Order: sequence, then structure tokens, then C-alpha cells
Amino acid sequence: MEQLVTRPSPRTAAALLILAVCWLAITVVLGFAGIYRPVPPWLLWPITVAAAGTTALACRTAAATGAGPVRAFWRRLTVATGVLTAGTVSQAGGVALPAASVTLYQLAAGCYVVAVLLAGIALVRLPNRRRGWRANVGPLLDTGIVAVAVALVVSHLLGTSSVPESGRVLTALMLVIVLATCGAAVVALVKVGVTGTGRLLRGPLWALAPIGLLPPASWVAGPFLRQWPHLYPTVVVLPVTGVLIGLAVWLQTRANLAPPAAPRVQPLATGTGRRRAWRKISAVPYAAVAVTTAMMLGVTLDTGFLSPGLAGGSVVMTVLVVTRQFMALLDNSTLLDRLDDQAHHDDLTGLPNRRFFTAALARRTDLSTVAVCDLDGFAALNDRLGDEAGDALLRAAAERAGAVAGDGAVVARLLGDEFGVLAPGAVPGLAEKLVAAFRSPLRVDSRDLLVTVTAGVATGGGEAVPDLLRRAEVALQAAKYTGADRAREHSTALDATAAHHAELAAALRRGLDHGEFRLLYQPIVELPGGVLTGVEALVRWQPADQPVVSPAEFIPVAEHSGLILDLGAWIIDAACADAASWQLRHGANGPRVNINVSARQLLDPDLPGTVAEALHRHGLTPDRITIEITETAVFAGGAALDTVRELRELGVGLALDDFGTGHSSLTLLRTCPVTTLKVDKSFIDDVNGTAEQEAIASSLSTIAATLGLRAVAEGVETRDQAERLHALGYRYAQGYFFARPVPAADIDAMLAAPVLLS
Repeated sequence: MEQLVTRPSPRTAAALLILAVCWLAITVVLGFAGIYRPVPPWLLWPITVAAAGTTALACRTAAATGAGPVRAFWRRLTVATGVLTAGTVSQAGGVALPAASVTLYQLAAGCYVVAVLLAGIALVRLPNRRRGWRANVGPLLDTGIVAVAVALVVSHLLGTSSVPESGRVLTALMLVIVLATCGAAVVALVKVGVTGTGRLLRGPLWALAPIGLLPPASWVAGPFLRQWPHLYPTVVVLPVTGVLIGLAVWLQTRANLAPPAAPRVQPLATGTGRRRAWRKISAVPYAAVAVTTAMMLGVTLDTGFLSPGLAGGSVVMTVLVVTRQFMALLDNSTLLDRLDDQAHHDDLTGLPNRRFFTAALARRTDLSTVAVCDLDGFAALNDRLGDEAGDALLRAAAERAGAVAGDGAVVARLLGDEFGVLAPGAVPGLAEKLVAAFRSPLRVDSRDLLVTVTAGVATGGGEAVPDLLRRAEVALQAAKYTGADRAREHSTALDATAAHHAELAAALRRGLDHGEFRLLYQPIVELPGGVLTGVEALVRWQPADQPVVSPAEFIPVAEHSGLILDLGAWIIDAACADAASWQLRHGANGPRVNINVSARQLLDPDLPGTVAEALHRHGLTPDRITIEITETAVFAGGAALDTVRELRELGVGLALDDFGTGHSSLTLLRTCPVTTLKVDKSFIDDVNGTAEQEAIASSLSTIAATLGLRAVAEGVETRDQAERLHALGYRYAQGYFFARPVPAADIDAMLAAPVLLS
């Protein structure tokens, strides 16, 4: 038995539960045997004392395996069951020693009262969920309903039962026990399901709650059991109590020693588990009302009237039920209002959401203005600073947009980093005001961040108002095509452009599926001789039975529609296939292939894997490929720069395309692992001018040489330019002077030529 205490486990609790069941089984067998054959009055008392001791040991086991409020609760119950055991021993002594029975019975009754009070204290001290007073009104009303129902039933049963004549003091104590245990049962029911129990499981309390109904039942059954001296109410109640406590201890111990489970997150809209638990306890008050109603109906049919106590109690219970239903209706109304607010507002910024915004538009017919803006480069900034800083930035942006909109306007967070403004009347320059306002830094977490916006605006009245959001978003997309930090007003021409872009995007998808794209290659030569050393892959698209579509037209559409990812994957695969073919035929003399990658592609974490798969598929060594990127794409760092580093780790080359025209920074040459600088044509055009005009081209060549990078001059169109570039230190060049873009089949012939000069 000592091992059961010092080394508690679920098996320990299970063994104690089995032991309690055995005590109950022995009590049942011997009890029925005594009905048919005379037995000594003390026959069942040793079993009863053992059952009481088992309950105390079980509670101690639960306390030893628990922690915090759980351990405190079961420790209090351990003390209560210990006092209960002492009372049981005293009552058993009274049976065995008739001369001292009155004193021992009174001592036992006192112990029982103390045990019940201690159990009640343990229940009351259980931790509650922290809730406001309004949330506690319903549980308190439920408590009142159950308490009134129990009081009515118990008072009726006590009034119709004969009271044992063992002295006034003993009778009063027994009555206190009955009423106290009924109160404990009510407290247990309320604590388990209505007010909550913190970390304590509901299962153990549901097992403990019926114990409070046993003393009233034994009181009512007392006159019936008196004809068999061995069947004291105590010996009938305590073994059942032991089984219920043993069951509660087993449930609690198993939960205490179980490994922590991952928390289950349930959507607010469903809340299935929480609703099931609430329905379970909510049925208790109504069950109490049903039992009380049935009892009063039976009394009325039996006697023809209700006593004043029963009639008054029924009125009180009816008032409580009506009040409870009224409070439930108020709670439901409040909950519906809260859910409606959550459905129409953004949790992060507190602004109305798109649903609210569109509903407000639908209700308007007066002249109105709608502006839509989103933060430029927010995704990259969020990746670099982290989600918390990104959330703070969105809140600051919401405040800035609200300040620009002013009173009377509706400001909403439409999607991600996109905000909308609905203003009454015509508001000239609203989009420009938004763009200008964001040119000042935003204060985010004790630091200033400069984040610009691009905006679109539309104005209209009457039937056009519900369509203003779409028009403003069309204007926003048109502004994005021209760059960041721009504003654009909607016009009918933009609708036609948007429709054309949508049709072009659909045609792009069909073109990818039907193989309408092909690659041309523009040679990159070595100076001064013009020997071909590399090529740049350039995509061309000729839809079936239609003229060739310019890359300047379909590439931006592919970027905005997201098709650039699929198109880029096709370009990478096709270029690797051609490069592998040249490597197979020409070996080390085969040209390196430059492949352009867009900013959108660099944000795709799968890009390095796509390149690696293409290299493996075609058996191409990574050093035969160079990925061309723009300065703007990697200037902000973040995910794009991480992707670039992963590409370099594959062994492919990296070239900064059009260097000097974007967010040029010498720091970028240290943070970005490039191997080649491609100097933009705008600097090459001036190489035959004055010294000042040549300064940038000359400086870029020197910087590249110092950093160990290859410098490639783009857009060379004349021999004089080629010769001057060589004099300035350039060893590689590309342009129409050497060759225009040609199909892959023509590259073999160019490789056979000693020089490549037009």
C-alpha cells in the first residue's frame, strides 16, 4: 500500500478504483444476505471503514500527481475524506459499543458536517475563467434555478419522511449534512460546466457531483432500511461514494500524467466543442425544472393542492427561468452584434474591411470618390523586418490614410497592404494627396520607415457608384505599370487597356500550353577580336495566325498576372537544353548562356530548385549558365537576396543587368554575390564624347576590374564604340554592331567564325 502512495501512476489510480468497486460489491452481497438471514449489526462496518479509507488514499494519489490548482483541490479533498473516515470509525464504534453510542454518533455527525464543509470549500476554491459581471449573470441564474429545484425536492422528501429519533442534536446535525451535501452537489454542477474549472478536468467533477445526492437519498430511505439493523444509511452510501471518488481520481490521474497534447484551434464560426460543453451543463437547470414540475404535478394529483412552500418555490423558479431566457436573448443579440462587427472590420488595423466598403458603396447614389492605394515593396520589406514590424507598418499606414481622407470618408483595409478611401462628392487630387502623404516617413516601433504608395482613383454618381471600386483598382493597376510612387485617375481608355491585358494574360496561358514561345540568342563577344563567348536568351512570342507580340507588351502582363513564373520556368528549361547541346558539340568553347530573371521570380522560393532541376535534366554544368537580375529586384534585400545567394551556391553565374539605371549602390556589389556587371546602353552611347561623358563608363570598368567582376558593355552599335570601350578597359561587349538576336541553330555557325563583326 505504501508503494501506491509513493509511486502514483494511472495503474495506482486504477487499482484503487478496483478496490473501491470490490468494497461496494462485498457490501451489496452481504447486505442482501442479511435481508434473508439474521446477521450482526456491525457486519458491514469494517467494509465501510475500509471504503472510506480507500477514498482518502485515492484523493492523496490524485494530489500527488497533480500541480497547481489541481493539486490544491485534491489535497483539500484528501483532508475532507480523512475527516469522513474518522467519522465513519466513530459511527462504527457507536454500533459496536451501545453504551457510548450517543456520544460517538454525535462525534460522527460532527465529522460528517466538517467533511462536507471542507469538500464545499474545495469546490468553491476551484479556479474560474476570468469573465465580466455580465457573463456571470447566466451562470448565477442557472445556479439559482438548480438550487431552488433541489430545495423544493429535498424539502418535500424530508417533509414526507419520518425523522430518526436519536436526539435533537443528532437530528439537526443529520439535517445539516443532507442540506450541505445538496448544496455541494449544486456547487459541483455549476463549477464544472457553467463557471469553468481552469485546468481541472470536467470529467472528474462530473463523477463527483452525484455524491451530493446520496445523503438525501439515504435520509429518505432511512425508514425503509430500519427494519434491517445492519443496513445503516452510512454503510449504503459510503461504498458508492468510494466508487465515484475512485472514478474521479482515475480520470484525474490519467490526465495529470498524460503527455501534453497539441492545442486544438477551433474556428470562431464553428466552436463545436465549446458549444457541446455548454449545452451539456445548460441541460442541468432545465432538467431540474422538469423534475420539480413532475414532483409538483404528482403532489397536486395526490393531495389536490400545493403547500405554500412548494407554490412559492415554483413561482420563484418560474421567475428565474423567465429571467434566464431574457438574458439569453440579450446575450445572443450582443453576440450577433459582435460577430457582425468582426465580419465587417479588420482585426489588425481596426478599419472596415472590403465587405463593409462594398456594402457602403452599394448603398450610395450621390456623387462619390473612391481611391485605392497599396504600399510599394511591402512584401520585401515585411520579409526583411519580420511580421511584427510589418503589422505595425500596416497600422501606421492605416492611420496615415485616415488622416488624409478626413472626416466623413470611409477608410478600409481592402486586401493585404491595399487600402481604400470612399469620400462623398468629387475630391480632386485625392490619389495624389495619398501618394504625397506617404512620401514622409512612417513612425514604426521607434524608427522611421519610408514606404511610398501607388494609387488609383475614380469619381462618379448614380448607378456608377457601386462600380467605383473596380474602376479605382483598374487605375491602380495602370499606375503600377508605370512604376511605384505614382497616381492615376480612371478613364474609359483604362477599361479597354485592362480588358486587353486580361485577354493577353489568357492568350499567354494558351501560348504556354501550345508551345507558341521560342528563344533567340544575342551574342556576347570578347574585345577586341569579337570572338563569341556567350549569349543572352531572349524570349519571343508569336501566337497562332497572329503577328509577333513584343516582349515589352507581354512581359509586364506576365509579371502582374503571375504567369511569369511558368514562363520563366519554360525559358530556364529551354535555355539549359540549348546550352547543353552546345556544350556537347563544342565542349569548353561552347557559349555561356545568360538567362533573365524578373523581380517576381526572385520572390519565388522554388526558383533555385527550378534551375537545379533543369541543369540536372539536361546534364549541364552550372558554370555554363549566368542568371541576369536587376538592381531594383535585389536592392531591398529580403527574400529576393536570399534566392540570389541560393542560386550562387548552385554554381551558376550572376549578372547585374542594366547596371547604373536602377537603385545603384556600391554596397550592393558587396552584399549581392554577382560575377558580372552589365553596363547599361545609356552610358555606352557617350563613350566617344567628352571626358566627362566617358567618366561613368570608365569608372564602372575600373570598379568591376578591382572587384574581380566581368564588365559587359551593352548596346554597342558602332566600331568606334567598340574600340573606345576596349581602351577604357572593357573586355566583353554586346550589341547590334556584333549581331542581332538569332535562333539557336545560327549560333553554331557563329562559333565557327574567327571573329564576329557586322
